[in-house]
Amino acid sequence: MRVGLVFHKNPLAPPTSIDLIRLRAISQGLIHLGLEVEIIAPIATDSLLAETIPVRPLKVLNNKGYFHMLKTCYHPSIRLIDAYQGPVVSRLVRVVDEQWPERDQASRGELLACQELIRSRAAALVFNNQENLQRWRQIYGARIPAIIVPSGCPAHIPPPRKNPFSPSLPVLLFLGSLAAPRMLQMLNELAVRLQGRVELHFIGRNKAAMYGGSPDQKLHPLIVDHGEIQENEIWDYLRNAAIGLALATGPHPFDNDVSKILYYLRGGLPVISEEPILNNNLIRETGWGQIFRHGDLDDLEDKTNLILAGRLATKKEIVMEFMATHHSWDQRAETFRQFFQRWN
Repeated sequence: MRVGLVFHKNPLAPPTSIDLIRLRAISQGLIHLGLEVEIIAPIATDSLLAETIPVRPLKVLNNKGYFHMLKTCYHPSIRLIDAYQGPVVSRLVRVVDEQWPERDQASRGELLACQELIRSRAAALVFNNQENLQRWRQIYGARIPAIIVPSGCPAHIPPPRKNPFSPSLPVLLFLGSLAAPRMLQMLNELAVRLQGRVELHFIGRNKAAMYGGSPDQKLHPLIVDHGEIQENEIWDYLRNAAIGLALATGPHPFDNDVSKILYYLRGGLPVISEEPILNNNLIRETGWGQIFRHGDLDDLEDKTNLILAGRLATKKEIVMEFMATHHSWDQRAETFRQFFQRWN
């Protein structure tokens, strides 16, 4: 069975963001399970990703019958498959409507147009969570079958190397994109509040301006900005920080599926996370962290102090093993394999 994974950006870029990390992990997982998988993207010539995954230009879709099926990865991917006539499975990270999420206002028209294309073209749908599946059905009905394939984490991670930090204070780490103006504002305010007690470090990209924030709004000078780092290099940061921080993009749970929580826990890092975040169930299940009230910086500061004071049971290795066993990318790939079999 040959499956094409349609990706709207350059899949050969360094894997510093969750979209590229997920693409590589799911592709490799499906190949290990015996499927023929090729990534299809707007590139000029054939290439090879991570030495195992073929990457093909869009023109390969002109070869009638070459793929048994396609899977589109994000909203814009649906616009790339005009030449293909077979079954399509479309994944949506979040379902946009005429009002929510607020941060998508600038791109709302395009996202809604992509959803209409998906509604008319997809044979099946994939969501990260039940909340977005329910939103889809409320807006578009239940005609198209759907499955839930959550975010994952690696079953195996690199062995420890060295401590990348050199502060005399505990490190509070924020990993991933700042994908809403409120996230940047909260992180800056927290740095000021914790000055002299905790050092804040940021690994990722400040994308707040893409979602309605001011281009002039920057990280506070108190925050150590490491920029974007490839996945295989982040594990020593996770192992040696004191706390991993997860902030919500806004007040709606459907807009807060936060993959970084899985990576924090897989690296053994206790998490402090904001209330609307869907993945907080993992913190409750493992007991490895604290959850603070939405938008409440006082509660965030108090919960940070609880973790720093050692108010968690010592079970780091148990948590790491739990994540590897129950939430690996390999398991997510197996879910896809079983689902894809209906087109074989």
